[in-house]
Amino acid sequence: MTSNGAQKPNINKDNIQGDIWPSLPKENELFLFFTITDEKRFRRHLKTLIPQITTANGALKSHEKIRKHKVEVANGEAKPGLIPLTGVNFALSAKGLKKLVKDEKDKLKAGNFLGGMLADLQGGVAGGEGRDNLDDWEAKFKDPDIDIDGVILVTGDSERTARAKLLEVKYLFVGFFNFTSSIKELFIEDGRARPDPNGQKEHFGYREHISQPQLEGLDPAPKGKTEPPIVPPGYIITNADQDPTPQPDWATDGSFLVFRKLKQLVPEYNKWLDDTASKHQLTSDQLSARVMGRWKSGAPVCLTPWKDDPSLAECNDFDFKPNDTQEKCPFAAHIRKARPRSDLGDKYSSSLMRRGIPYGEEVTKEEHDQQTTKKERGMIFVCYQSNIANGFRRVQEQWCNKNSFPPGKKRITGDPGPGSDPICGQPNGPDAFVMGLCDGENKNIHVDLKNCVIPKGGEYFFSPSIKALTNIAKQPA
Repeated sequence: MTSNGAQKPNINKDNIQGDIWPSLPKENELFLFFTITDEKRFRRHLKTLIPQITTANGALKSHEKIRKHKVEVANGEAKPGLIPLTGVNFALSAKGLKKLVKDEKDKLKAGNFLGGMLADLQGGVAGGEGRDNLDDWEAKFKDPDIDIDGVILVTGDSERTARAKLLEVKYLFVGFFNFTSSIKELFIEDGRARPDPNGQKEHFGYREHISQPQLEGLDPAPKGKTEPPIVPPGYIITNADQDPTPQPDWATDGSFLVFRKLKQLVPEYNKWLDDTASKHQLTSDQLSARVMGRWKSGAPVCLTPWKDDPSLAECNDFDFKPNDTQEKCPFAAHIRKARPRSDLGDKYSSSLMRRGIPYGEEVTKEEHDQQTTKKERGMIFVCYQSNIANGFRRVQEQWCNKNSFPPGKKRITGDPGPGSDPICGQPNGPDAFVMGLCDGENKNIHVDLKNCVIPKGGEYFFSPSIKALTNIAKQPA
């Protein structure tokens, strides 16, 4: 039974794509963006792809293989190293779906998705607060002559296995001759886990993917008294229990995918930490922890504000209380902006599953010494939700970008309020680009921020269920 006494949601794990839940294991990930060139042939080729798609059950089996291998290594029964695994998922943009889903009554109810990310972040949708500098966007994401109809996601335990799988999948659509192809490859984005012991840190050095929503009927219920409550699956999976914006029947068991390429200026970020911390009786590590809301180990700063405690690396049992002070965790800290917990009464509406992966090379000695980025690196941000407006868009535009969020804090911080998200907030708006926090003497101050995360472009997609893809493949052109 659910927390309100209703029957547990019936989730078909063989119908949901595996990166939505529980996630595809990934050391490397390739994203192949394409446009459909022959609709009739594409449907036929899609039919051959469907058996290759990794479902939720398929992803669970991969995670179990990894768990067993780790146990065998610990017992001396197997050699350390990665085991060969690949995964495949598939998603379509609004343009791609328009070519394949013709009936007007089957149109998805999602204005942000239908308009695309570029139009959304330009304020083309009512209420838009997008502040990306579109001059920084790569041409391939904003060229009106390039139709991104879909994306194929391929994961692997290594670049070699991921690329071999991508080649296998690509030939289902491209073939060996142009006249047999149904898609045109536009470009490929590639990500890879960084070479840290756990493979879980992004380029600034913070532990990633902590505190994901736990879905009722799929995940264990939280055990801690102050952990975020379990989330109805309808906030991630379309038409599942308590989906706030139900979609047409064909879209059941899908999810909206947001793809966003974010460049990170790592040497400049580290310099900003050093220069700013020394002015406010903080060490660089202490300021770094306040910026994220967690130490680089993952330990929450609200539980250990002055010194890292790696034993708390994955701790999720906290709620930012008391809410009238930021002496332990700044109101504008990244994890507090993106998941405000007790700062906001609405516990579910902006839940999203993060599935990002770093891209680019490690910082070189020359870059470190000169404190200047010369080689591009960053994060391929991917998230899933059942409604983009309630998920990614609200978090990025209404929470991270605005100085006024969380609400009701200006009386504590003074003008201009809590400040922007220092990690992913964007400065190209009317607000001052600052962050409020408490200094080394626990006095409320504001510090000027440096924009070290630069959006390079992206797009919105829909990841249909296996049943939906099967029906699309069967339909006549």
